[in-house]
This record gives sequence, C-alpha cells and structure tokens, in this order.
Amino acid sequence: MRTVEVSDELQKYLDGLVPKRDSVLARMEEEAHKENIPIVDPHEGQLLYLLVKIAGAKRILELGTATGYSGIWLLRGTDGGTLTTFELDHQRAQRARTNFSDAGFGKQALVMEEDALTGLEKLDQRFDACFIDLLNVFPSEDSTQRAFELCLERLEGGALLMADNALRQGEVANPKNQQARNVARYNALVAKHPRLESVVIPIRDGLSVARVKDQLPG
Repeated sequence: MRTVEVSDELQKYLDGLVPKRDSVLARMEEEAHKENIPIVDPHEGQLLYLLVKIAGAKRILELGTATGYSGIWLLRGTDGGTLTTFELDHQRAQRARTNFSDAGFGKQALVMEEDALTGLEKLDQRFDACFIDLLNVFPSEDSTQRAFELCLERLEGGALLMADNALRQGEVANPKNQQARNVARYNALVAKHPRLESVVIPIRDGLSVARVKDQLPG
C-alpha cells in the first residue's frame, strides 16, 4: 500500500480535525510563528497528549523546553501529574514558566535551567514518560547516545520514550551532516535495544515512540 501524499487540500482537512486550542496554546503558536521558536505542531501535540493519557503516565521528563508548548500538551495528558523539563536558555525558561502558570500548571512544571546531559547525570528520579526534543541540538553521536542512555535509565517498566525530529526532514535515510547522523544514531539505538519496542511515526518531522518492556532493578 502506497503512502498518501499530504497535499495542501488534505493538510487543511487534517488541520480541521485537530481540537481547537485554548487561548494559551493559540497565543504560543502565534508567537512561535512570528519569532521562529521551534515547537511541535498541534497534530503532534495532540498525539503526545493522547500517548501520555493512554499510558497513564504521571511523571514526565522532557529535554528541550523552549517556551513550554509541548510541555503543556504533555501535562494535560497526565491528569494532575508533573513535568521536569530542561532548558538552557534563560529567556526561554522564564517564558516557559509564565506559560505553564498561564495554563494552570505553575506548580506542576519544574523548569531546570541547565544543560540537559549535565542535569540528567544529577537527576535521581524515575519517570513514566520522556520526551526528547533535542535531537537537532546534540553536538555528536556520543552525546546523543549518552542522552538516550540517561533517559532510559530513569524510565519505569511500561514507560514511554519519545523523541521529535526522528526523520530530520528525510536526511536520516542518507545522513550527510552531523545532525542527521545524530538522529540516525538515536533511531538505531531505540530500534535495537532489548528493553524497548518502538515505531517511528511519520508525523511532521517524525516522532519516535518506544515503550519500555521491563522494570528496572532496585
């Protein structure tokens, strides 16, 4: 069966099926468009919300907060859960805190202003889901692998491990630059790891979704 090409007409139809966003998310989408802030689109946001809700996740880990758009979708899927999210840029971290508060999650979202790998090394906590939104940012395949390992070590059995930009605009099929090689490395790690069962969903720039099969000892 061939893949359906998403024409402008079909995209408009799909856009009409996404639930209408509230004023907070709508404002954030407009700001992201005007200021070129990298955020997931509403289709992927709705998918993140549904995945977290279906999994019954309550404790979420996120790498790459930006201004909090994906974090709000994730939190809305938790039914009262918490989010620990890393953002190195001070201005974006401050905006994210304001947006979380405006969305009613001021006490549920903890924005950590530090490098994600450095922060993960110190983080002694287990989570039910993790969303990595830094695959386009890691400087090397080694740092990408380290992020993968640190996240997986902190996930309970049955937890979700998700990552944005898993297709790198199609470049992963024949990676010729460092960022594409990083993403391809991440996809290979997920696909081959014995603790994970996974799929890459070709939505937007690709969403990698994996489920942890077993419980960590200790």
